[in-house]
Amino acid sequence: MMKTKSLFVNVVISLAILICGIVIGKFLLSAKSEPPPKKYEYMGEIKTGFPPEKPLDHRISNYKNINKVGAVPDAATAYEIGNAILIATYGKNKIDYSESFGIQLQDGFMWTVRAQSQNTDFLFYYEIGIDKRDGRIDHMTVEI
Repeated sequence: MMKTKSLFVNVVISLAILICGIVIGKFLLSAKSEPPPKKYEYMGEIKTGFPPEKPLDHRISNYKNINKVGAVPDAATAYEIGNAILIATYGKNKIDYSESFGIQLQDGFMWTVRAQSQNTDFLFYYEIGIDKRDGRIDHMTVEI
């Protein structure tokens, strides 16, 4: 007798493994997991009544889009800059990442990034002001 029986058995086993893989991939692994917590929450634009001191007299860059939208064009960029500054200043273990950062745009030119402190007796908030036009840090405070 030739090895046709073993060839047939190998084909059947391979097909059974393939079908089991398809079933597992389709039904068991398709259960959606919890989405990761949001890193930041954009709270919108507010008007404080204190417009910018004056427009920038100089061009920031030779790249035209930076001059149109600013060096920090959106809340995601403001979050990344604010997070990097907080880590460099206070350390990563002092920031509560279970709470999302609060980000606002004030008067159309100043991003305010607000983060909560971790493991303190009192509830502190770290706040950083970032100028949208050129990316400079305007203020950095700790509030109770």
